[in-house]
Amino acid sequence: MASCAPLFVNDNDRRWSPDAIVFNSWQHYGCPNYWMLHFFKESSGASLHPSTIQVSNYNQLVASAITWQNSKDGNTYLKIKVLNFGNKAIDLSISITGLENEIQTFGSVKTVLTSGSLRDENSFQQPDKVVPVESPISNAREEMSLVLDPYSLTSFDLLLDLKSSLQMMHSVPESSLHSSM
Repeated sequence: MASCAPLFVNDNDRRWSPDAIVFNSWQHYGCPNYWMLHFFKESSGASLHPSTIQVSNYNQLVASAITWQNSKDGNTYLKIKVLNFGNKAIDLSISITGLENEIQTFGSVKTVLTSGSLRDENSFQQPDKVVPVESPISNAREEMSLVLDPYSLTSFDLLLDLKSSLQMMHSVPESSLHSSM
């Protein structure tokens, strides 16, 4: 489960930091930690998959992998979340084993939460300064090379075909992440 307390704060009475949603009498915005919680909303009831990170001389990556079903479209996804809490962009190689032709080439999405500075915050003047940005992953497959921005949380939602959804109930795929600088 993911949660935040306190959830709301009135801009005229800020006693606590951080809060997830800031409001006044006529507007509101989500703080970066509010948007970060969105990356974990599918985790309830999902299947956690073993994942490993193999990195040379860089210890600022953390990753997890789950399989989840989208309640809106009924599709099943393999979600790989990677946090790069270092100040360098990382070339990441993703290798997924235990699946046989199960990742669809199209229909996968990459979502990134990052900003130019660690101190960036949203405000009433800039409510979308730090928000997740989605982009399609073209040509998704079991072996992929991607780039992780510095100071970023990135989610790769890899669309699985119907055949793979049935097989997922019988096998546990393993994700392996390799990076180089």
